[in-house]
Amino acid sequence: MKKLLVSLLSLATLQLSAQTYEYKVNLNNTANDQLAVELKVPALKQKDLYFHLPAMVPGTYSVYNFGRFISDFKAFDQEGKELSVEHPDVNTWKIANAKTAAKITYKVEDTWDTNKSNVIFEPAGTNIDKNVFVFNNHGIFGYFKKYEKLPYKIEVDRPKELFGGTAMPRTGGDADTDIFETDSYNSLVDNPIMFSAPDTAMFKVGKASILIHTYSPTGRVKSKDLTADIKPILEAQREYLGGTLPVDRYAFLIFLNKEGGLYLSGSAGALEHSYSSFYCLFEGDPAGISQTVRDVAAHEFFHIVTPLNIHSKEIHNFDFINPEMSAHLWLYEGGTEYAAQHVQVKQKLVPIQQFLAAMSQKMRQAEMFNQSIPFTTMSKTCLDENKSQYANVYLKGALINMCLDMTLRKLSKGSYGTQNMMNDLAKKYGIDKPFKDKCLFKEIGKVTGFKKEMKDFFARYVDGAEPLPIASLMKDFGIDYKEKGTITELSPFGFNINTGVTFNFAKSLIEIKESGIDAFGKDILGFQGGDLLYKWQGQELTMQTLQSVLGQHQMAAKEGLELSVTVLRKNAEGEYEEKELKGTLKKVPVEVTHALFVDEQASAEKVNLRKAWLGDYISE
Repeated sequence: MKKLLVSLLSLATLQLSAQTYEYKVNLNNTANDQLAVELKVPALKQKDLYFHLPAMVPGTYSVYNFGRFISDFKAFDQEGKELSVEHPDVNTWKIANAKTAAKITYKVEDTWDTNKSNVIFEPAGTNIDKNVFVFNNHGIFGYFKKYEKLPYKIEVDRPKELFGGTAMPRTGGDADTDIFETDSYNSLVDNPIMFSAPDTAMFKVGKASILIHTYSPTGRVKSKDLTADIKPILEAQREYLGGTLPVDRYAFLIFLNKEGGLYLSGSAGALEHSYSSFYCLFEGDPAGISQTVRDVAAHEFFHIVTPLNIHSKEIHNFDFINPEMSAHLWLYEGGTEYAAQHVQVKQKLVPIQQFLAAMSQKMRQAEMFNQSIPFTTMSKTCLDENKSQYANVYLKGALINMCLDMTLRKLSKGSYGTQNMMNDLAKKYGIDKPFKDKCLFKEIGKVTGFKKEMKDFFARYVDGAEPLPIASLMKDFGIDYKEKGTITELSPFGFNINTGVTFNFAKSLIEIKESGIDAFGKDILGFQGGDLLYKWQGQELTMQTLQSVLGQHQMAAKEGLELSVTVLRKNAEGEYEEKELKGTLKKVPVEVTHALFVDEQASAEKVNLRKAWLGDYISE
């Protein structure tokens, strides 16, 4: 009987292996930013097989067509004979007589260094370099149509001095080889890997193991430097989520571009995953990097709640070739962004004034988008007709959740808010149980106990396009709302970087508008309308350096920082002359729209409601 059991187990193991995607890549053998990929074909017994790379992946909300980075695709039988392959569209390869298929080979070009159009946002792309390899796995590995749920085994030969940082389980390997295994293509896509010199830090948050893996080209920024700022926000989020995290592990993979470097997409940022997040930022002062990572991490880490534990069938059964969008980006991204701001004030990481200033800024920025489009409509159409409106998920989407939180607190006399709502939804659904897209509003009514009120709220402000009731809600919570008001805040530039500048095509430099200069820029630095930005902290500003130089400065900006700016200014003869301006960063009065202030004379009832919403907050 024991012998029979061993035989059955052996047979089961062989069958499982035959039904597994087995990939091999060799990082020691690359040329022209291309990586050779080899796949042992699972035993699928199909006459024809359709091999895909994704058109789109979760979290990006853009159609990138990763198949366009694949070349030299070939299929072979057991004897090494090449099989007929068709390439019907950019993301598909058809293998005829596929029952004999044993091996597939192809080459992958990286997306970070390409002349192809439709540039991929770097945190979603791939990098092939001798010092650092970035595997967003959807850009390297594919799947056969209808077989996305089979397990994957990835074997990577690498230089022994590189470390493969990921949240994906490493099941084998040696000093210069890694073997990773996961249960499906969805899971593979959800677990990026960064191979670079082993600069890591590990710590615990509750029962969850946290990894920080950093690539800093000069070694200026270390993972241990980032821990001091990242760990407190994770501890705060653990408390915010009720004392425990819904994950047992999490990885922060952080790539820092060299000073003066430029990302091809024109943007720095991050992309979330269920058990990790990948960051593309700029190398600079460690303190400045830490603060930026903390701010971004506060958002990305909250995605462990949604869409990991709370998501619709469209996300749970994601179609990588013909994706169908959910109507609920207001929850996935908007709810996550609101929670990332709310947790910081409620757990006393920032004063109440900073939280209100952040919400005020979102109101101003949201006005740049079309307010007549219902948010559910925008969500469903953000890949095509309303693609230009997508960024509003981080602005109005967060404001929707703020108003929902305040409405729930008001209805429950302070005892129930969006924190409770998300916990209740996670308990009802979870990782393996998606909700029906069209039923979410009704489900929220059920779990909150306010069916009628929630139906009205979503019909008016999310499924409809009525202006959010921010002013009236703020009044109920002892917050003064003014359409225009003067606030005190740090000005990192001395001008409004979004609306206070234009481009001087004759000189190919940024020109400052007179109307865009704030009190710091006018009274301390001495900017004038028409000044052209020539050097910033001694670094020349060109189209190639503008993003990284100003981005690094914004990350490091804090009170007391000495700033030196060289401008080109016209003299009396109308000729441009260099003029160096210097000043020390400080908070200055700034006139803004949608200003929010704590009402120090609010009634006890309003103060109690305010504290139920924002906790036992601190003040400046």
